Amino acid sequence: MPAQDSISVGIDLVSVSRVESILDRWGDRFLDRIFTRAEVDYCRSRHCPARSLAARFAAKEAFFKAVSGGSPERSAAAIRFKDVEVVMEANGAPRLKSSGAASDALGGARASVSLSHEQDLAVAIVITSPIITSPEVSG
Repeated sequence: MPAQDSISVGIDLVSVSRVESILDRWGDRFLDRIFTRAEVDYCRSRHCPARSLAARFAAKEAFFKAVSGGSPERSAAAIRFKDVEVVMEANGAPRLKSSGAASDALGGARASVSLSHEQDLAVAIVITSPIITSPEVSG
């Protein structure tokens, strides 16, 4: 996919109870298909693992929307869920880590993420933007 030259936004909303139902039915099979081991370990360490998993699922979906921008030429179909990982910074802020087809889809752009959850809903927004390098200033 070509490098992104503009800002794109993706947002997704996920029902926590739906994630709980999927976990009850599919268990580790679902987790292994969608999330990295580090994501699963982090979410299992939280007070309500399903909320954290729902927020990460929303982040992956929001990423797909942001990089495709609704354009068939920039389809996110080749990106695997595990190509997009939510990692936590030391200060507690979430960060997206991309690999494989997700990195290709970014094409050198950066992706920022914000997560939130309240009661039965988890939401994520992903903003992709080109990395701007400032020209060298000559004297």
